[in-house]
Amino acid sequence: MEESLLPVAIDAFLAKRVLGQKDLLTRISVSLYKHIHGLPAPNVLLVGNSGTGKTTLMQAIAAFYEAHDSLAKLRVMIVINANTLAAEVVGEDRTARLFAKLEARARVLFGAHLTAAELTEYLENATVCVDEVDKISGRISGKPNVSGIATQYALLTMLEGEQFLYRAKVMEDGRETEVDLALDTGRLLFICGGAFEELYDQVYGCLVNRRDDRRLKEVSEVERRADGTVSVRTVTRFKLCDYLRLADLFTYGMMPQFISRFGSIAVLDDLGKEELRRILLESANSPLRLTMEYFRYMGIRLAVTEGAVDAIAEAAVKNSRIGARALREIFNGLIAPHEFDPFHSPRFAQTESGPTLTIDQETVTQYLCRMD
Repeated sequence: MEESLLPVAIDAFLAKRVLGQKDLLTRISVSLYKHIHGLPAPNVLLVGNSGTGKTTLMQAIAAFYEAHDSLAKLRVMIVINANTLAAEVVGEDRTARLFAKLEARARVLFGAHLTAAELTEYLENATVCVDEVDKISGRISGKPNVSGIATQYALLTMLEGEQFLYRAKVMEDGRETEVDLALDTGRLLFICGGAFEELYDQVYGCLVNRRDDRRLKEVSEVERRADGTVSVRTVTRFKLCDYLRLADLFTYGMMPQFISRFGSIAVLDDLGKEELRRILLESANSPLRLTMEYFRYMGIRLAVTEGAVDAIAEAAVKNSRIGARALREIFNGLIAPHEFDPFHSPRFAQTESGPTLTIDQETVTQYLCRMD
């Protein structure tokens, strides 16, 4: 057995790409291990604010499959928006539509001319990521959402592990022919995620209005001052993961039959200052790295001080509902005028290291003050 395919190794691989969310990565790593070895793998439902890493996680899983030659048959993976799946097309079966997307991906990866056995293997071992799954709720503004309910039922067919007859063109005896493939949907791995924004207010309202036996918990915080004195205060903090129950998802509009098909429900933590700081500095797609490359084309070195990084991360923390996306909004707004005319920017100077544009804490503070 490859050590790189053990749960701890999978976790280490994903953790390099998904910052924070330790509990989530542990669960995902076990699901992937089971999926890799053909064991019943628990489907995962992700509940988390925008910018907490759901899409990044899906990309990391695809990178994991790609990094191991022995996992080639598992590389058929799609990320679809639940709203796209919910769109009404007269006479079209939603399950067939999803398999058509998987088939198209398989042909891109492994060629247009596949045998029935090859296509069946690729489709049955696929990973399906459904983003914005909260948008197929059975209720919208308190009213029944027929399309959402129908889409949940369509996904339920696949989540239940039933056989599905799928019509496809395959190669047989050197000729292309149409056949019905009997696909075992129980071997698919589903990772579904959504912001479930109203769920936060729904559960919080339940707690403060004492609609059931749950109560907000108080914790004591100790503050040590510079003069040596100590103060203790009692605070109440609300984290959805501490209070969420399955019944809350039912109230939200997700069918009990649908939710019960997920062996793991993970609530993603809002990213803290340290995680946001690391994303800005270390993420391959961080706005800082992309901007540094932009200035490099102009022959300019971009220098961002530690104080500036801290100030950007602290500002992003205040926008917990959009998480890492706040980093991009803040940084892009800050750097925009300097990108337009860097050589006349007040932050530009000729240094021993060459032409340099420096963003310091004062620059960030001034920008944030103008935005308030």
